[in-house]
Amino acid sequence: MELIFIENKKDKYFEKAWQLYLDSFPEIERRTLEEQEEILTDKNFKMTCYVEDDVLISIVFYWKISSYTFLEHFAVNSQLRGQSFGSKILQKFINDKKNIVLEIEPIVDEITQKRLKFYKKFGFVVNTHEHLQIPFREGAKELKLLLMSQEKTLSQQEYKVLYESMKKSLKRF
Repeated sequence: MELIFIENKKDKYFEKAWQLYLDSFPEIERRTLEEQEEILTDKNFKMTCYVEDDVLISIVFYWKISSYTFLEHFAVNSQLRGQSFGSKILQKFINDKKNIVLEIEPIVDEITQKRLKFYKKFGFVVNTHEHLQIPFREGAKELKLLLMSQEKTLSQQEYKVLYESMKKSLKRF
């Protein structure tokens, strides 16, 4: 499995990665293509994918924000789910990064329960702070999500610093 960094729309795997992004996340949790192209110019943002034998396995989009690594979007090719690719890739990500935080939807059904269980398996914990996702697209409203952090919950002060840093880094309009 090879990790590929995508730097612009002309990169070999951009189209496949973009399609997996569109297929995996609802519109409210995605950027437009134009917004994604702009975000690619930010040195703190990384759009990556994992590929094996020219097959796109996964996308991993993340930010370096303050002392945190914000795992913004993580998805596995739907045809390859259930084959442990997600676990292997997330473990590699955890091994390479520190202070990882991520957002998940509130737990309302079996799918969201499975997602919570998946991240807990890797030592992520749910923070109790009310958390609103920074809108990904122009005109979108803030979305209430759960913030998970690696190994320990954030104090109120840590959360405040992180959230303010997220607003500065992620807000584009």
